[in-house]
Amino acid sequence: MQGFPDVELALCELLESLGPTGTATNEDLSIPIRVNRTGGASTPFEDHAVVEVTSWRSTRGESSALSQQISAALNDARAVATGAGFIDKISNTTAPMPLPDFNPDTRRVSSTWTVTSRLQEIEDAPSP
Repeated sequence: MQGFPDVELALCELLESLGPTGTATNEDLSIPIRVNRTGGASTPFEDHAVVEVTSWRSTRGESSALSQQISAALNDARAVATGAGFIDKISNTTAPMPLPDFNPDTRRVSSTWTVTSRLQEIEDAPSP
C-alpha cells in the first residue's frame, strides 16, 4: 500500500479543529477523537480505506455532540488535500452509534467511513 496517503493521519488532520485527535485505544479522555483504519481494499491506483472514527467523552451527551460535529466535518467530503496526501472522497458507511463499555461512566460513539484516495504519483503526473 506504499504511495497512498496515511488515512489515519489525514483524518486526524481534518478533525483536529474539533479537538485532540489520535489513534489511542486506551481510556485517555484527553484524546476525544480516535481514528483507526479497520480495513478496506486497495487497487494499484486507488485505496478504499474503511476507517472507524470514535468520539470518547465522559458522558453520552458529550460523545454524541462531538460525533455530530465529526459527521458534519467528514460527510460526503470530496477533493480534500491534507499534509498526509490527497483524499478523493469520504463517505459515511455506518451512522454514529453508542458503544457499550465495561465502565458505565465511559461513553463512546463510533461511526465508520470509507475514504478513497489515489496514489500521489498519479495526481502529480503531467497531463498528455
